[in-house]
Amino acid sequence: MKKSFLLVTLILCIVSSNIIAQESKFTEINTRFSGDDAWKDWNIRMNGEYGSMSTTFSGDDAWKDWRIDLPSIDGSISTTFSGDDAWKNWGFDFGESDGSMSTVFSGDEAWKDWTVSNGSNTLSISTVFSGSDAWKSWRITGPEGDMEVSTVFSGDDAWKNWRISDNMPSEEVALKMAAIFVCVFSGAILNK
Repeated sequence: MKKSFLLVTLILCIVSSNIIAQESKFTEINTRFSGDDAWKDWNIRMNGEYGSMSTTFSGDDAWKDWRIDLPSIDGSISTTFSGDDAWKNWGFDFGESDGSMSTVFSGDEAWKDWTVSNGSNTLSISTVFSGSDAWKSWRITGPEGDMEVSTVFSGDDAWKNWRISDNMPSEEVALKMAAIFVCVFSGAILNK
């Protein structure tokens, strides 16, 4: 009887830990529409399902506040300061997970290197290449692996379609989404 009880308890622990630590894999993010305002609405593919990312306001400051609706989690991303350098510091809030996103350096090239942190984990985001097209290819690294985020096409509208190679399926979804946001936002704003 004791052995059966221990076996059932062990099985329940394994099953519940798998449910809690569900793996997530991002594969793509694309604009929903075309035209001048295409950067305001995005489709995000995660685990074979689609979510969305969109600005919450219109007008000149629309880029400062975003709503994220994913198959497994919802949240927001917003700038933490105002002024010309507001794009360098962001906060994210996904209910049980929140944190910050900021450029590593200052100056004109600041958009090329970022950190995203939830207080216990930090991801590093940087462009893979240098030059005027550096925004087209990014590498995200952290304790659970790495990700690559790259434009699918070349040319003027390359910023509208991104491929994600997610090699950190056990990393927290909110942290990964914040890192992906940095790559896509940088590309969209530089090409707006």
